[in-house]
Amino acid sequence: MAQAYPVRASEHVNGGATGIGPVFDAPIATAEYDGVATAPMSIVAPRRLGETDLAVYPLALGTAALARAADTDAAQAVLDRYVHFGGNLIVTSQAHERGLGNAIVGGWMHRRDLRDHLFIDLRIGSGSESPGLGQINVVRSVESALMRLGTDHVDVLTLEGPDADVALADTLATVEWLIDTGKVRHIGFSGFSADSLLEARVLSSSGLPKVALVEVPYSLMNRGDFERDLRIVTAAQSLGVLPTGPLAHGFLTGAYRSRSRLDAAARTAGVAGFLGRRGNRVLQVLDRVAALHDSTMATVAVAWLLAKRGVVAPIVNVASAVEVDDLMAACSLRLSRSDMLELDRASE
Repeated sequence: MAQAYPVRASEHVNGGATGIGPVFDAPIATAEYDGVATAPMSIVAPRRLGETDLAVYPLALGTAALARAADTDAAQAVLDRYVHFGGNLIVTSQAHERGLGNAIVGGWMHRRDLRDHLFIDLRIGSGSESPGLGQINVVRSVESALMRLGTDHVDVLTLEGPDADVALADTLATVEWLIDTGKVRHIGFSGFSADSLLEARVLSSSGLPKVALVEVPYSLMNRGDFERDLRIVTAAQSLGVLPTGPLAHGFLTGAYRSRSRLDAAARTAGVAGFLGRRGNRVLQVLDRVAALHDSTMATVAVAWLLAKRGVVAPIVNVASAVEVDDLMAACSLRLSRSDMLELDRASE
């Protein structure tokens, strides 16, 4: 039976600005995968993350769902399943249940001795403990996260912004110090406009750290955020693109085909806005393409993203290990040109 985190989560929240360290006392449990294929994919080639030296698996695992679920066995099973098939990029955030996602990942890495085999992408800027991108809050957020993760550095520090109260140059100067001290290797942006990326590029020419990647909402149901100016700028600057929300909060799995099927979480996430002619068109095409490839709608939706130029690794959030297989299978699914055209037209 799964052991939940409520006690440790309570300690974590009461820890204040410093919080607690990794959740080391999580028991190691052997997960069972009834009806799940042992190897649902072929060998998958890693992709270079922008102009960095990081070669990452083309699917990143987020920790938001793991932190919300707060279930020891389920979290370990998801993480174990992900790395079992070659996954090596974990995206975590100080905003995930006040850093509980960091503690979960930290404890798991410690017990499995996997830190040297993984890349950690840490988001900061929107957490309740140290919000914003000012110097003090950036340093405090990173230090707190490192303690919870049980490591001395993160491979990518993704800044969630913009912060209207702080000049971008000042934030990048702070990150430069973190890079110089070995606590951060590379930098990413989330929520920044194309103009901010251009400003950051100019600042990098004066010696400040260069942005390596962009995390942006992108899916069959949300193409506008990326396919306008951001696509042009990211391509021009050779930035790696990590799409967030690749399944449109579950809509692209086919779980929500009518308002009567929306649960509270789906309503809060705005899934109702996807219902309608366009949404129905997309689901119908996903159904056909999935059947053609003997696959699932979720697999096809992620495979569509992976076929887009500049996309390195969509960030997925799952709460159970069974869900991992379908999503990772997308990395070895090759959609035909006609598949892509049909999905493009349906989602316009």
